[in-house]
Amino acid sequence: SYLGTELGKPDMQTVRLYRPEDEVFAADTLASFAHRPLTNNHPPEGKVDAKTWKKYAVGVTDGGVVRDGGFVRIPMMLTDADAIAAFEAGKRELSAGYTAIIDWTPGVTPDGEAFDAVQRRIRGNHVALVDKARAGPDCRIGDADRNRRQQKEDKPMPELRKVIVDG
Repeated sequence: SYLGTELGKPDMQTVRLYRPEDEVFAADTLASFAHRPLTNNHPPEGKVDAKTWKKYAVGVTDGGVVRDGGFVRIPMMLTDADAIAAFEAGKRELSAGYTAIIDWTPGVTPDGEAFDAVQRRIRGNHVALVDKARAGPDCRIGDADRNRRQQKEDKPMPELRKVIVDG
């Protein structure tokens, strides 16, 4: 759900947008999120371009963007000290900044939910590190190295032995 004002429809309080699976996971859509800036919150302008890259980029997404179940997995790297500190302090959720064509044809999803419009031709602009993602807490940085370290920390330390070599 979006505010009508967010989509140029001030006469509508909320707009229920439908993102069909074939649009979200289309090869062109997935590829459009590769090599994009990672930002700490969405930029006020709503997008990052060549003029604002230095101002807002705190990292970058990598290639290899793929479907992961009902989600899109985007390899990324934070490179900014403040953004890394925010991540270390618990800021983990992600929000995609993108453009889309809005098809104002209402309908019903395959799951039976009514919608007011459909998003088509989704194209990535940036990925924002945010406190609360519109898509919920499952849309977050999943730090594989951190997860492996945490698993190791959860295991009890083996008993250490003192070994004296050559006296």
